[in-house]
Amino acid sequence: MLNTKVKDFMQRKLPNITPDTEMTTAIAELQKFKLLGAPVFDKDKCLVGFISEQELLKPLMQSSYFCDGIVKVSQLMQTGVVTIDGDTNIIELAEKMQPGKPKNYPVVDGIKVIGMISRADVLKALYDNYMSCQTH
Repeated sequence: MLNTKVKDFMQRKLPNITPDTEMTTAIAELQKFKLLGAPVFDKDKCLVGFISEQELLKPLMQSSYFCDGIVKVSQLMQTGVVTIDGDTNIIELAEKMQPGKPKNYPVVDGIKVIGMISRADVLKALYDNYMSCQTH
C-alpha cells in the first residue's frame, strides 16, 4: 500500500465538458459517466473549473419552471478547484478526504487533466489492500 498511487485507481474516461457546454448536455454527460461532478476543460484539456450536480440543480429547476434560457457551464462552474497529482500516495489522499473536503478530485499532470478520483475510488483502493492483507 505504501506505493499505491492515485493514478493506479483514478477514472481515466471523463466527460468532455467545456465552459461553453450547455447545462442540459453537462447533466446528460454526468449521468452517462455515472458521476456527481466532473472537471471542466478548455480545448487543450487544461482544467478551468469543476461542475457538479449541486451547481446544476437550481438553474435546471428555474429553467424547467420558466421553460426559458440557455445556461452555459461557464455561468455555474466552480473555478477554485482542488486537484491532486497522479503520483500522490492513496493514503495521503485518504487523509485529505476529511469531512467538508471535496469528494472528487481532478487528477492533473501539471495543468493537464489526466483523470479523476473519487472517495469511492479511494475506498476501493484501501479495501483491496486490506483484503490482500487478510489472505497472507
